[in-house]
Amino acid sequence: MAIALAEYNTIVTLLGCLCATVQIFTGYWIGFHKKKLALLKLNDVIFRSHRAFGGFATTLYYLGLWAGMMGFIGGILFGTPPFEIEDPSFNIHVWPSFAVVVIITLKTYLSYFKKSYLYRKQRAKWLGIATFIAWAYTWLTAAISYYLRTVIQGTWDPNKQHPPPALLLPFWLFPFQLTIPFIIGAIIGILILKEAKKIEAEKEAKKLESKD
Repeated sequence: MAIALAEYNTIVTLLGCLCATVQIFTGYWIGFHKKKLALLKLNDVIFRSHRAFGGFATTLYYLGLWAGMMGFIGGILFGTPPFEIEDPSFNIHVWPSFAVVVIITLKTYLSYFKKSYLYRKQRAKWLGIATFIAWAYTWLTAAISYYLRTVIQGTWDPNKQHPPPALLLPFWLFPFQLTIPFIIGAIIGILILKEAKKIEAEKEAKKLESKD
């Protein structure tokens, strides 16, 4: 079973969006529900999961960004892949991606080098949401663009460039394919929060015992 480069890049984006979905679940819980960003360090489950999925998302994004940059430069200079300036899905995916680079690079820089600034200014909450939106936009536009260029016999396809998907779902199921990283990410996020809440409940119980 051969997998085309375009499908590989799409899967990388899918996995990155999945990781970002896990992060938004944990981030929303500590930033908006508990309103206690310190839980990123104080709750062991949150700390390990947020750090792990954040690292995965960062690695996957820059892996996909490298492929995207090479394709963009190749399209401009050599016409391979085609530089489709008149194609709506190309423009919708490519040009806003420059803003996505800024958002995710800023989040990465602050998370690794200026984390105290995020905590002190309470900007981690808003930047986390912006990062998730950037990831969701990247995944949805990349996947739709990929499917529109997939060769599926008997299916309307305005711009056939890629062979049928080997690992992703077929064209007629692509609306469901779009939801998969959000569904799986949500399930993982809920399981993580379940364990994190247990830890917080145990801490509260110990506090009450010590007061008694």
